[in-house]
Amino acid sequence: MKTEAWKQYADGEILARVSVRLIKPEEKARWDALICERHYLGNAHLVGRQLRYVAELDGAWVALLGWNVAAYHLKGREEWIGWSVAQRLARRKFVVQNSRYLLLVDRGQHPNLASRVLALCTRRLSQNWQAAFGHPVLAVESFVDPQRFCGSCYRAAGWERLGATQGFRRHHRDFYQEDGQPKELWVRALHPKARRWLAAQKMPPRYACHEDPLRHCPYSVEQYRSLWQRLNELPDVRRTKGRRHRLASTLTICALATLCGARGTRAIADFARYLTRTQLRLLRAYRNPRTGEYEPPSEPTIRRMLKRVPAAAFDAAVMAWMQEQDPHALRRLAVDGKTVKGSRRADGRPVHLVAAVSPDSLRLVAQRPVDEKSNEITALRPMLAEVPLDGVIVTTDAMQTQPHLLQFRA
Repeated sequence: MKTEAWKQYADGEILARVSVRLIKPEEKARWDALICERHYLGNAHLVGRQLRYVAELDGAWVALLGWNVAAYHLKGREEWIGWSVAQRLARRKFVVQNSRYLLLVDRGQHPNLASRVLALCTRRLSQNWQAAFGHPVLAVESFVDPQRFCGSCYRAAGWERLGATQGFRRHHRDFYQEDGQPKELWVRALHPKARRWLAAQKMPPRYACHEDPLRHCPYSVEQYRSLWQRLNELPDVRRTKGRRHRLASTLTICALATLCGARGTRAIADFARYLTRTQLRLLRAYRNPRTGEYEPPSEPTIRRMLKRVPAAAFDAAVMAWMQEQDPHALRRLAVDGKTVKGSRRADGRPVHLVAAVSPDSLRLVAQRPVDEKSNEITALRPMLAEVPLDGVIVTTDAMQTQPHLLQFRA
């Protein structure tokens, strides 16, 4: 009995010496290398906003933790919180995901070390997140592979198991691929009233000031009906058999969702589910013959259509429509090039676009992809070839100050 009591005392004394801190900038390479070498996922890539922690015992590294933005949509989490689609869009930033957790010592070497480290980290996470990104955290989530782990440390640290996911993993920015390995979803509220606040009609002022504003579509019914008509002129390359959703209807929903701030196919699908019956009818959405209800396109349908639609034709149709709706005369143009995040060419490199925007109306006037073996300089002239530039001031960055470019429209 004395031996057992002494062992429990010794274990408690060891756990009391454990501390958790943010890594220093110069320690990131070591942190990443250890995760790549010893974590079962084999990579240290974190998504979006992120924080990396290290747990130390008497100065020695014993565990690593990585946190990043929460998953865009999780059925179990949404039911656990009880918020609406609009609330999730505005408040998802208050949920953070533990995407990497690695013990650097044998599991049985220090009993309860994993749960101790997890508890110490979540205790300081909200304060660190607010210092780094300007807003606090109210809840956390994580995924556990049931074929490898049972989640005991999460349970011991006060987390709650919500069940299995559908077995999809993130691919690029907002695309998900089925990997056939459902994970267990674990969550924890960092404040006793966190779930109530996240699902409340109005959050407390100290949190409400950090909510993301919901953008409303600035166009009228008649205007997006004219958009539908323009997009209906695009060729539909799909096979006739099995078609359910009109190409023009799906593309119009994509365009309107983007104008309202949606980013990625998951966000567009959520926007579509948020449309009313009247809106779906005006967009000529698919009507189920059995129920008589109008059904919006699903995320896989949206993703497949966007992959197959002719990009140049779609781009030209939307820009022509935006020009029709713009009451301002074109007076100024700002030209710049950007790499499209999450995009991939056939050779694996990202897509780089040069675009011209009107600063007065924020309207996209023209854009063109940069050729694979070229740069923005060669893309400028073809992009502006059809734009009326009489009396228009064009501003570009320094790389475009070439004599032949400045004189080609004189």
